[in-house]
Amino acid sequence: KPNFFAQDLFNSLPKGSFNTLTGMKTSGKLSYNFKFSMDTRQPDSLQLLSKLEKHNFQIKTFGNVDYSLINKPFTYTKTVSKNKAKKILTGSRNNKFVPFHRIPKHLLFAVLTSEDCSFFTHRGFDMESFKVSILKNLKQRRFSRGGSTITMQLVKNLFLTHKKNISRKLEEMLIVWLIESNRLVGKRRLIEIYLNIIDWGPNVYGIAEAAKFYFNKSVADLTLNEAIFLAIIIPKPKS
Repeated sequence: KPNFFAQDLFNSLPKGSFNTLTGMKTSGKLSYNFKFSMDTRQPDSLQLLSKLEKHNFQIKTFGNVDYSLINKPFTYTKTVSKNKAKKILTGSRNNKFVPFHRIPKHLLFAVLTSEDCSFFTHRGFDMESFKVSILKNLKQRRFSRGGSTITMQLVKNLFLTHKKNISRKLEEMLIVWLIESNRLVGKRRLIEIYLNIIDWGPNVYGIAEAAKFYFNKSVADLTLNEAIFLAIIIPKPKS
C-alpha cells in the first residue's frame, strides 16, 4: 500500500476495538509493505516482510492513552486473581524499584539472550524471530513458540487485555510501532519497566522480589549463574 494519509488508518479502526487508539489524531502519510510466501512442502522457503514506514508523520493528539506517560513514574496494577491486585510503583519512591543503571550487566544480558537478543537494535519487531516461530509452530503443528519482543510483551501488560484475538494483536503491534518508531519511550526505560513488573513466580513480581525470593540477596549481588536461572523462569513463571 503506497503513500496514504496516516489519519485514514486510524479512522478505519473498528469502533469497540482498538480502545487505546480511539480518538488519535495524526498528520503526514504512511506506506506499508507486506510479503509472505512459503512452499508448504519446503517450510524453510518461508519469506516474511512487514514494514510500516512514515513520511512526515506526527502524532497531533493521543487517543484514550498517552503512551509517552510511562516515561514518568506511574503505578502498574497487576491483576493477581478475581478479587486481588498487585500495585507496583515504577519510580524511586518504591524501594523495590531497580533503575536501569543499577541492573547488573550480566543479568541484563541473560534476560535479553533469553527473551529478545536484538532488543537494543530493532524498532519493536524482530522479523527473524517471527520467521523462526512460524517455522517451529508449523513443523510441530502447535503453538510452541511465540515471536513477541520485550516491547510487545510490555505493551500487552501495560495497555491491553490478555485475551487472544486478532484485533488485540493488531492493536498491540500498532502501539509498539508508535512507541518505537516515534521514540516516545527510550529503550532503557522500556527494559527498566519490564524487569520491575514482570512475573517471576507465584506472587513474585519484579527483579528485586525475585532476587530476594530465590536467593535472599539484593539484585546487585546476583551472580551470573543466578541471573541465568532467573532469565529461564520468565517464559513460564507460574510453572
